[in-house]
Amino acid sequence: VRFEAEVHVALVRSAGGAAKGVIIITRDISGRRRAEQQLRMLSRAVDQSPASIVITDLTGRIEYVNDAFTTVTGYDRAEVVGHNPRVLKSGTMPSAHYGDLWRTILEGREWRGEFSNRRKNGELYWETASISPIRDARGEITHFLAIKEDITARRQDQERIREQAAL
Repeated sequence: VRFEAEVHVALVRSAGGAAKGVIIITRDISGRRRAEQQLRMLSRAVDQSPASIVITDLTGRIEYVNDAFTTVTGYDRAEVVGHNPRVLKSGTMPSAHYGDLWRTILEGREWRGEFSNRRKNGELYWETASISPIRDARGEITHFLAIKEDITARRQDQERIREQAAL
């Protein structure tokens, strides 16, 4: 049987200091290694996702964004971690939209919708978002997870089709 092990070896000495024996403690760490590998895989999946991923604390303060977020928004991680996602707010969405979002996620449910946001360079863009609570082992909400996709091109295409149909 093969398994990964953690080995601790200690030399046992007599009262006079002479080597008397050895204590060897071996612990199977195969389960821990599998868990570490799975955690690395999940971490890479989130980091490399083509969708923007944002994790906030309960007050909405950003704790994590992935590379897709930085590509879409133009903000570096250091510029947004510790801040509220309202740095992206375009000012074109009604405040009731955000009230509904917060009410939904604080009740422990998933919110789905669209935002008109502003990139760091000032350009407006549209994104669809799914925002849901992250719960700990006791079922308590500890964070919020937003998975977002830039839909600007799709909305522009839809607008062109509407304009052409109106002609």
